[in-house]
Amino acid sequence: MINKNFLEEPNIVDLAKEIFKEVVQNKLEIDTRFSLLSDDLYEADTINFILADGLGYENLNSTDSYLNKNVTKSINTTFPSSTNVALSSISFMKNPIEHGLIGYYMYDKSQYGLINALNWNEDNKNLLLSDHFQKQNSIWKIFKENKIYASNFQPRNLVGTPLSDCLYELSSTIPYDDEQNLLELLSESTILENRFNFIYYPLIDVTAHIFGVNSEEWQIEITKFEKLVNEITNISNKKTKTIISADHGLVNINTENRHDLNYSDDLQIYGDQRSVYINGSKESVLEAFSQIPGVLLEKQELSSLLGEPTNEFLKSIYPDFCFLVEDKNIIYPKHLSAQLKGYHGGLSKEEIKIPIIELSNY
Repeated sequence: MINKNFLEEPNIVDLAKEIFKEVVQNKLEIDTRFSLLSDDLYEADTINFILADGLGYENLNSTDSYLNKNVTKSINTTFPSSTNVALSSISFMKNPIEHGLIGYYMYDKSQYGLINALNWNEDNKNLLLSDHFQKQNSIWKIFKENKIYASNFQPRNLVGTPLSDCLYELSSTIPYDDEQNLLELLSESTILENRFNFIYYPLIDVTAHIFGVNSEEWQIEITKFEKLVNEITNISNKKTKTIISADHGLVNINTENRHDLNYSDDLQIYGDQRSVYINGSKESVLEAFSQIPGVLLEKQELSSLLGEPTNEFLKSIYPDFCFLVEDKNIIYPKHLSAQLKGYHGGLSKEEIKIPIIELSNY
C-alpha cells in the first residue's frame, strides 16, 4: 500500500529549512511547515548539522548506542531514499521533483540518456549546467551573499566532483581526510567563529553496504561516530548545538532475494535497485518484471511519492513507471553488478525513516 500522504509528512527538507531559518535569522525569509527541533536551538551561537550517511532511525534503534537517548523524532527522508537525492534536497531546500535530482540513476529523454546522478561523468555532467539547475540558489549561495560564516566539511575525495560543485560553494567547502583531521579543522580559530557547520560523514553507509547492518564492522563504525559526535559538540566554549540526521537507512539483502532483470532494449531501466524507474510500454514492463516481487506504479500513483513535473526539463527526466521491489529484495539491471550486503532506495521503514538527534554543550 502506497502512503498517499508521504509528501505531507515531515521530511528531511523540513528539517533543513528549520535549521537554515535559524542560521540566517532575519536576513532571509524561509517558510517552514513544522517545528521539529527543541527550543534550545534558538540559544545557540554555533549550529552543527551532521549528515551521517546511512544512519537510519530503525538501524540506530537496533543498537544500544547512547545516541538513541538523544533522538527527539523520526522523520522521512526523500523518495527515493538515495544519497544524491537527499543531499540535493538539503542544499536546495526543495523536494526532489522541484530541484530535479530524482534518483541514483536518471534518464534524460531529450539529450543525455542514462546518467549516474551520484558520480557524473564527462559525457553528462553538463546537464548540471542547464538553466533548470543554474537558476536555483543553494543555501550555500545564500550564506555567501548574506556574509554568514559557514563551512561545509566534505571527505577530500568528494570535493570538486560535479555533484559537489552543483550543491556547494567552493569558497566555503573544506576537505577532510579522517576523523582526527576533521576535529583539528573544527578547532581552528577561524572555524570556531562560524555560525554554521555542515559535516557530511559517509563511513557508516560504506560499512553497511560492504558488511551489512548490525555486522561487527558496522557496530565499530557506530561507536567511532558516537565518540566523534561528542568531541565535535564540546570542541568550542561557545554555545554549540549539534543536530544529526541521515539520508537513509539500509536493509540487508540475502543472495537468494537478488534478481537479475532480463529486458529488451526498448525499455530503459534506471533509478535505484529498490525503487526502479522505467521508460517503455506497459506490456514490455509487465513482461520484464513478471517474476519480480513488488508493485508497479504508473505516473499518477508515483506522483504521491515524487510529485508531478512542472516544466519541460522535469518532464524529460520523469519516468513512465516505477516498480517498487518488495521488502528484502532487489533487482540488478544491465548497468549494475556489484554484490553488496546492505542496500537502500526503497520505502521500507528501515530505509525511509531517519532520526533527528540533538546534542548541545549548554
